[in-house]
Amino acid sequence: MSKREIYRRVAELHIANIDQGFLSSLGVGFLSLLYQAIDEGEDSVLLTVESDDRVVGFVAGSMGMGPVYRRMLRHAPRLALALLPSVLSPRRVWRIIEILRYSRGHAQASSWPRAELLSIALDPACRGRDMAAALYQRLAQFFQSKGVAEFKIVVGAALGPAHKFYQRMGAVPIAQTEVHQGERSTVYSGRSPELSR
Repeated sequence: MSKREIYRRVAELHIANIDQGFLSSLGVGFLSLLYQAIDEGEDSVLLTVESDDRVVGFVAGSMGMGPVYRRMLRHAPRLALALLPSVLSPRRVWRIIEILRYSRGHAQASSWPRAELLSIALDPACRGRDMAAALYQRLAQFFQSKGVAEFKIVVGAALGPAHKFYQRMGAVPIAQTEVHQGERSTVYSGRSPELSR
């Protein structure tokens, strides 16, 4: 499977399983480019699980989104093409601006961990096999290899199963925030159970 095929499958998994988030509405082209930019950096990581020669799960994390966005800009024609439908929608443009502003941080965020679990998803047929927990641990190990024991996870208020999963993994709520105006999210501090012993 080529890298392009992997990024496309990860994007499809994202859209199918993280469908309440705004990023899903930006489409496969944009998300493929986002995950490529995450995978290409030393300060970020895309980890996948494959079965029968197809990606069935992934987790993505980063030490900060600025470098990821800069890597996306290296592919300006693809990025422009992927965002073209969104440019025609003022509401989508505003939400993109909100994401960029959020990623720059604000006063409260300065006390939060800088590293972040960005997204995690599994094919529904693979749930119940502890694959999500294994992906979470692999991401924690990546951060540990960078000298980071603690990372943030931002979870929308309506995502009940996600809250339960992160709490089961030992993540602790540390703040409330709004990435998009009027939409509350909980900020968790996560770490590997092995690292917290």
